[in-house]
Amino acid sequence: MNRLFGVILVLCFLSVEAMAFGFPEAKDSIESIVSPVRINLMPGQNRKTLGRRLYLPIRYIGTAKVKLKVVFDTGSQGLILDAKRLLPASLVADTGIVIGDKDSLVLNGITVTRIKTKSRYGGTRSYAGNIAYASIVIGDKMGQVRTKRMPFILVYHGIYDLTGKPAQVDQHCDGIAGVSSGGEMKAGLVLKRENVVSPFNYLSFGNRVEAGFILAPLDRVKWERVSSMEGKSAVPLLTVGITEQEKEGFVLHRQQTLNGRFYPYVKGIISYSGLVISPSYVLFDSGNPAGGVIYEPDTAKKGRLNAGVAIRFVSDEGAIYDYAANNSDYKTTLDSRKSKSVSIIGISFFLEHSFMLNYSSHTIGIKPDPAL
Repeated sequence: MNRLFGVILVLCFLSVEAMAFGFPEAKDSIESIVSPVRINLMPGQNRKTLGRRLYLPIRYIGTAKVKLKVVFDTGSQGLILDAKRLLPASLVADTGIVIGDKDSLVLNGITVTRIKTKSRYGGTRSYAGNIAYASIVIGDKMGQVRTKRMPFILVYHGIYDLTGKPAQVDQHCDGIAGVSSGGEMKAGLVLKRENVVSPFNYLSFGNRVEAGFILAPLDRVKWERVSSMEGKSAVPLLTVGITEQEKEGFVLHRQQTLNGRFYPYVKGIISYSGLVISPSYVLFDSGNPAGGVIYEPDTAKKGRLNAGVAIRFVSDEGAIYDYAANNSDYKTTLDSRKSKSVSIIGISFFLEHSFMLNYSSHTIGIKPDPAL
């Protein structure tokens, strides 16, 4: 490992090529966050269904200058990337990254290990990948940060669980940045999927700045101008690093815990059509492009709610969210399966609320948009 680490240090010097194309250099990114940093997110939209995406730009992985965008996902943890977007196609096989007889593959400051793992998303797709390591520059010219050397997953194969047919990580982008903070960072070699955590866990924060992020209300995006799911630059919606001033106005919720792990759920009560579900655990999921799912323990109640049905969530700490189901961006279904015992509210929630996830205190903050 010492020999490999020495190689990585040497490769961390940037190429002149990066300067020639006018991209921000990794050395210009912020390593130690002594005050909050604003980062641009790129919105995408399906104009017919109003399904929406938020993408986080990545500009360097190791010493490789890249121009990648990944789904900004509050509903999962850890960074996964389509291996073919980062490695030569000859190194990506259906059975794994081609390493040969070596202990690992080192390329452009990226170390790919032999350790393989799987990730599941939405209960419908599974991805197999090799765990890799690199320092990563997140953001663009509007603002960027650089992580420590961190683990992430290079996906070499994906399937739909029900059919077994091939599944892309995402047809419109290069991967998924799960920014939930459920697991803790593990010292040394990462062997399990649960220890591949949010890339923001691998930033250095100053004494007066707590680890975490704040997502501004998405109504700041001029959605009428967003015509595809591809994603283009908009405004710096994301704040990385949290100060006491930044916390003002948020209703704070302790993250739910189980077996020493933290989960991004908010506890409260859901009501619809005169019915009350108590307790309810809600995941506010920016990676869900439209609508949501309500866990209804009554097995006789299932299926899509009719358009116009009013839904209300009231958290134990008093945060309130109201919306009406429809057949597009707010389509909502009921699910009574125990495996789906958490209700999911998708990206539309973030239109009208600021959302804070504090990694230091393990709290979730919700604040209505004061402009509404």
